[in-house]
Amino acid sequence: MIKEILEKFSQPILDIGPILPKIILGLLIGFLVIKIILLVLENIFKVGRVPKALSEIFLSVIAFVVWVMLFSELAKSAGLNSIAVTISGSLVVLGFALANGATSLTADIISGVFLAKDRDFEIGYNIETGGITGRVKKIDVRKVRLTGEDGKVFVIPNANLDKNGWTVIDRGDK
Repeated sequence: MIKEILEKFSQPILDIGPILPKIILGLLIGFLVIKIILLVLENIFKVGRVPKALSEIFLSVIAFVVWVMLFSELAKSAGLNSIAVTISGSLVVLGFALANGATSLTADIISGVFLAKDRDFEIGYNIETGGITGRVKKIDVRKVRLTGEDGKVFVIPNANLDKNGWTVIDRGDK
């Protein structure tokens, strides 16, 4: 009985062995392709004068979707179709979650877009919000990261920052 259980669990691992180099090569090529795609898009956003914060939000969403697609294809090529379907399904679930009332996520994403378009909110600006003072280091889909003078990193949900407002102390090297 134990031998049967071990065979049942070890057989899929043994089946992947011959195609493991193909999967590793696919992962390396996929990594390079994703990096190139993101660099090209980043340059397109720069040429199009898209605000840096907004471009970072778009790039992080695009990177997530492309990585999910890569892992799905790698799982499919390894013969793990059920895992590939599960990974692909995660995009559908994410879409349904957004559509069906993931209110804080939706509010953070929408607020992030508005923050990214706001002329008084840019990466490099030194701001104060809710008793926290720091330089805007990164804006992503859900959060803003501020670095205080003491080096502490404050992570603030976009919706909170948009709702509570902020004070621009200085505009960095702008």
